[in-house]
Amino acid sequence: MFVRKNIIAVALLFTVIFSFAGVLTSCGPRQGPPAISIEFNGVTTSFSTNMYAYFLSYSKTRDLIGIANMFAPGIEVAQVPQFLNMMPPEFWSDEFYATVEAQAQSYMAQMLAIAAFCREHNLTLSQERLTAIDEYIRLLIHEVFGRNRAQFEATLARFGIDERIFREIRRYEHMTGLVRSFLFDPVTGTRRVEYEDILFAYEATFARFNHIVITTSVPTEDGEFEDLPADELAERRLTAQDVYNRIIASGNDAELFEALINNYSDDILPPDGVTISEMSGLQAILTDTIFDMEIGDVRMVESDWGIHIMRRYDLLPPELTPDITSPGNSVADTITTTFHAIILAEELAPFIQNVTIHEEEIRSFRARTSDTMFDIWSWLQVR
Repeated sequence: MFVRKNIIAVALLFTVIFSFAGVLTSCGPRQGPPAISIEFNGVTTSFSTNMYAYFLSYSKTRDLIGIANMFAPGIEVAQVPQFLNMMPPEFWSDEFYATVEAQAQSYMAQMLAIAAFCREHNLTLSQERLTAIDEYIRLLIHEVFGRNRAQFEATLARFGIDERIFREIRRYEHMTGLVRSFLFDPVTGTRRVEYEDILFAYEATFARFNHIVITTSVPTEDGEFEDLPADELAERRLTAQDVYNRIIASGNDAELFEALINNYSDDILPPDGVTISEMSGLQAILTDTIFDMEIGDVRMVESDWGIHIMRRYDLLPPELTPDITSPGNSVADTITTTFHAIILAEELAPFIQNVTIHEEEIRSFRARTSDTMFDIWSWLQVR
């Protein structure tokens, strides 16, 4: 049987954000033939084609929800199918479905690597955790499916699995917690991230600024910008230049700058301004200017939207600085998560190198025709 070795180290950085883990067994569910395997220290662990079918559906559903949220932030999962039906057929390219399939394989490869890592370091799920997983499935059957086990099994069958395989998946999905605790526990972790590490990365890659914006254009329906009428545009340019000259003449006085924000700016940021990285998504001309400035500098630059008079400030502590790209998280949280992703990828790399994808066995499984999980998505997110 034809097999291909797959080293998926790069994909780890993108799949590690998903929360999964499981129990250590000598092999995964084996109703179907092996779809993906890992051999380490003489022990082979395999995931069947049943599990591959399940993770194809999982990856496809997750990506579709993500796409819907790009166009309609905060959309309810139940509304996603109707929303996606409005997308033109050409939107769903072969490339999209190939990406879903690659993600499912990477997801499973990391699960296998985590299982091998746990075996190597004698990490096992507690009896309490195993009991909690069993109780979770019992409650699903009783409360979601009205004690109808046959209906529960029929739902799982849509994704190529049964209750036994689902229980095995849930166990694997809990093993990441063991690995994370082993590596990152604040007291006992073998590769815990210290505050000094966070601070070093923060100071090297983030900048805080505020700005006075005088708009010179209006957005159009197609996402472009259209200049204001010539006379209004000329007046606004004169105003911007006057405001900038007053700030420079004051020696870049911070109090004057902040007063002029309230008097002139068409965009009012929080009083402390905003802290960004080079990956925060601002227009390049704004990001480049901010990071080129010294603390206390004031610059005037023009974007598609308008004229920005920007001032750069000292950074606030990272744990007190909101991450504008991740609502509810601080910059310290984001940096820590990034460090954890990099470290976890490093730790799992030796195991990932021993992963084999059985191409011939998975060839007939395609993301384009796999079922979606919108109706059960909420209870799959319970950990």
